[in-house]
Amino acid sequence: MGGKCTPFLLILPKKFMVYNYSKIEPIFKYYLNNGFKHSLQEVADAVLITKKTLFNRYISKENLEFCLIDYWQKRSTARIAKRMEFSNNAVEKLMMFLFELQYCKNNESCFFQKTKEIFLEKFLQNSHHIKQLEEIFSMGIEEELFKFDSDPKVFAYFFLFNTFFLLLNDNLIYTEFISFLFEPILTEKGHGVFKDIDIEQVFKTN
Repeated sequence: MGGKCTPFLLILPKKFMVYNYSKIEPIFKYYLNNGFKHSLQEVADAVLITKKTLFNRYISKENLEFCLIDYWQKRSTARIAKRMEFSNNAVEKLMMFLFELQYCKNNESCFFQKTKEIFLEKFLQNSHHIKQLEEIFSMGIEEELFKFDSDPKVFAYFFLFNTFFLLLNDNLIYTEFISFLFEPILTEKGHGVFKDIDIEQVFKTN
C-alpha cells in the first residue's frame, strides 16, 4: 500500500514524499530497537537492502527520519483511535490520548524522544497528534463538555507541548498535571464527567 510522507517541519517536494508503508516497516522496527544514531549503511545492512536502494527510496537520512516519525505517529494515532472505541465521551477520549503518549514514552522511547526534539525546535505543522486532538476537541464542544476562549488548535499545541515536556523526565502522567490540562476547557457538564473518572487507576500502569 503506497502512502505519502508528510514531514513535521517542512513540506518537501512531492518526489521526496512518496514511499511504501510495507517497505518502511522493517526499517521502522530497526529504529525502534536501535534508536536513531546509525548510518544509512548500517540501516541498509540491517534490513537486507543496498544503501543505494535505501537512498533511492528516501533521498536522505533526514528525509528517512521524517518519514519514520510520520509513520510512527500514524501508528500511534491508530492505537489511540482503537482505545477511544471504548470511550463514552470526549473527556474519556482525551484521557486515552494522554495514556497513549505515556505508553509511547515508556515503550517507543526513541521515537518519542526524536519527536520531542523536533517539537521543541519548531511547532509541528503536520502533526497527526495535533489533528487528532482537534477532532477530540470538536467532539467535546458538540457534547457540551469542552469550551474554548480561543482557537482550539492553539490549545492543541499547548496541550501536546506540555505533555511532551512533562514526559521528558517522568514515565507517568500525574493527576495534578491532567487537572491542569483539562481545567481551562471543561464546562460544568465536563467537570462532572471528569470527576467520575478514576485517573490514578487509568495512568498508574501501561
